[in-house]
Amino acid sequence: MSHLVGFALIGAGVYVVVQVLKREMTRVGEVLQQANAKPVRVEIRMERDPATGVYRDRR
Repeated sequence: MSHLVGFALIGAGVYVVVQVLKREMTRVGEVLQQANAKPVRVEIRMERDPATGVYRDRR
């Protein structure tokens, strides 16, 4: 009878580990999907300051 209790505990432990691994794999998959998304093009318009000759962004 004690063997059945041991097997039940081992089975419950395996079940919990599998659920945690599934959740973690889903989370990592979502992070990788976001990382592999197409980059957003950022366009910054620059103007040359006539006094200093330095380019600065328009604000």
